[in-house]
Amino acid sequence: MPIFARFAYQNHVEVQELLLVRFVLAFLVMGLFLLLTRRRFVPPRKQLLVLLALGGVGYFLQASLYFTSLLYVPVSIVSLILYTYPAFVVAGSLMLRWEKPSVSLGLCLFLALVGLALVANPVGHIVSIGLLMALGASVTYAVYILVSSRVLKDVSGELASFYVMGAAALSFLASDSLTGRMHISWDFQAWVWVILISIISTCLAITAFFQGVKLIGPSRASILSAIDPVTSVIAASILFSEFLNVYQCLGGLLVILAATVATFSKKTR
Repeated sequence: MPIFARFAYQNHVEVQELLLVRFVLAFLVMGLFLLLTRRRFVPPRKQLLVLLALGGVGYFLQASLYFTSLLYVPVSIVSLILYTYPAFVVAGSLMLRWEKPSVSLGLCLFLALVGLALVANPVGHIVSIGLLMALGASVTYAVYILVSSRVLKDVSGELASFYVMGAAALSFLASDSLTGRMHISWDFQAWVWVILISIISTCLAITAFFQGVKLIGPSRASILSAIDPVTSVIAASILFSEFLNVYQCLGGLLVILAATVATFSKKTR
């Protein structure tokens, strides 16, 4: 997603416009998928309310905090802070007694956090408000994952994605309408990148993550998803000639190792 977003920004796409169109298109695509596969559209009432809250409040708040923090803090710092969310997920799961502590879980988390610190390679001036926003995005995402892990016991990943994305789209539509930020006049290339974000980075990504949480639990799913910034850095080095230094390469290896240990742990199998 950050790769597609960078191309979109180069074609004069604003952040709020991108987020609005991203969720609207993703909502429509998931609705079409459910219709063509004849899946049910209405979950139980309790789960429906939670899904709407996850999208309308959780995803809206997390995305807003994350993208706003980028205005104050370097991308590397924001990425590092955001991907501390597995620690909050693990801590929340243990506090709620949803999962039992284990050596493999602790090792995976330690390797992932150390690796991410090396990959992010933080440099530059930091503004405190940006740090607080990035930390807020991390905590919000952790809560989002913990809540969704409970809901997904009775709801499929596809149906959950449909309602979460629809609620997020409504929240961004209301926000953009109140602030007067809806001035979408993009060229063809801009639409291509936004559509790729909507389908690949939203529909497929969110649905796959929901299914992963359902299968292996929130803690391990969070740790495995920490490979995301590594793939982003590698792709950026290839597409934009942003080459990795020695520390970033070492950090990437640690994150991949953490993902591998989590994948082949007894509980995950």
